[in-house]
Amino acid sequence: MRRALALALVLLCAGCGDLDSGGPPQLVMARVKDAVNLDPSHATEGLSLNVAAEVMETLVQFKPGTFAVMPALATSWRTSADGLRWTFDLRPDARFSDGTRADAAAVKFNFDRWRLQHDPAHGPFTYATFLSMFGGYSDDPKAPGTIRDVIVDSPTRVTFVLFNPSGTFLRDVAMGSFAIGSPTAIARDPRAFEQKPIGSGPYRIREWVRDDHITLDANPGYSGPLGKPTIATVVLRDIPDQATSVLSLEKGEIDMLTDVRADDATLLAAQPAIRVVRQPANNLAYVAMNVEKKPFDNVLVRRAVAYAIDIPAILSALYGPGTSPGDNWTPPGMLGENPAVHIYPHDVAMAKKLLAEAGFPHGFATSLYLPTSPRPYMPDPLRLAEAIQADLKAAGIEVTLEPYEFGVFLSKVENGEHAMCLIGWSGDNGDPDDFYYPLLDQDAAVKGSAQNYAFWRDPAFHKLMLAGQRSSNDAVRRAIYQQAAQLVHDQVPAVSLLHTPVPLALRRSIAGFVPSPDTSYHFELITGGT
Repeated sequence: MRRALALALVLLCAGCGDLDSGGPPQLVMARVKDAVNLDPSHATEGLSLNVAAEVMETLVQFKPGTFAVMPALATSWRTSADGLRWTFDLRPDARFSDGTRADAAAVKFNFDRWRLQHDPAHGPFTYATFLSMFGGYSDDPKAPGTIRDVIVDSPTRVTFVLFNPSGTFLRDVAMGSFAIGSPTAIARDPRAFEQKPIGSGPYRIREWVRDDHITLDANPGYSGPLGKPTIATVVLRDIPDQATSVLSLEKGEIDMLTDVRADDATLLAAQPAIRVVRQPANNLAYVAMNVEKKPFDNVLVRRAVAYAIDIPAILSALYGPGTSPGDNWTPPGMLGENPAVHIYPHDVAMAKKLLAEAGFPHGFATSLYLPTSPRPYMPDPLRLAEAIQADLKAAGIEVTLEPYEFGVFLSKVENGEHAMCLIGWSGDNGDPDDFYYPLLDQDAAVKGSAQNYAFWRDPAFHKLMLAGQRSSNDAVRRAIYQQAAQLVHDQVPAVSLLHTPVPLALRRSIAGFVPSPDTSYHFELITGGT
């Protein structure tokens, strides 16, 4: 009891005067939900990946605020003329926070762990993002994916050998899912590594109290290109009730608040001590229809659902400035955007007509799975689900809402238990492949690790995906993804609802925060505090 009371007092006072009292700088950020798993190689959601990104480094990274590639563990890189070999030169002084070297052998250890099912460190884990970005395990004779081998040329040089040229390889290895962890820590206890990963990033994890807080301490050994942190301690608090978190920000008990609802963002922006910034709309909210379950195997039914949902009304009622309808599966302005493709217009009569043609003149009953906690693209899941439920009811489709805690929700939809699910995606690397391939390709429709929650398997689409991945010519790739946009619109395995900027509120005493399209925080750039 005394320990619990002491912890409560520490958290209550976090951010409430450490700077004034002469203590080390501290930053307190509130989030609506806890992380799920801090090993980025088998985490699939941003709440986990954004924490891991502060602790671990990738070979290359995205320049804060952009998707321009810049050095991280690697200081330089080059590819062979045929595109089949990528060589990276590493920082000679890079070390993990356990003191071991972050060298070429460590890079090989991590990639071999992910890509080889028979590697001793592979374990019982599902590396869903690796599979969705690189197409398969290297030792799978039926689907070996992209990476043939990883070669240690020297302690500071590593070479990747590919089966085929890849126009997305450099952007893919910049994704947080492929951050490099300490081989010593992983080999010692991979389950413990999920709770307390050891990396070479600007911070290290002091503690993780589930459903309460994660505390990060600056890593004194960090030698990366963005510079050492000035904030000594970062506390990530879980405050599920958004009204409570808004009040905490107003009172100065926290410094930053993520995933702010549109109405709260308007309220907070009017206060002189608080400012609201918006991370770019590099995301997608959508309704996936499981084509393995009737009646969603019928494209007429799927189109009826698309016609029934009033997307403009949803945007007006639930979202803030800058939100755009999901005309394309990818965010506006991304390579391959098809200007001829638009959302289905709201047309209840057409929805009913299509249902009748499909054999459902009186409609049908179904269910919609949804997460209970907000997401960057979905700040109020229940209100969004209720709006969709009402729209579908008007067309004759009776929908039962089935809300689940996010971890449970993910497990259910990855296993295809749902008929429909309300979900979304925050882009990782600025490339259209990152939206299309993981979410809609047949390779990502494997139950247990699926990210293609529609379980749609279209050979023509798959052919486009492989062509897009293997080309490095922007003109060729633009044409490929424009075809993909049209195909997804016509076959509608999922209804793309919207792309939205992500509001984040912070006290004006905080400086240096850079809103980034991958929703990363980069605490090492932040100065100031309460």
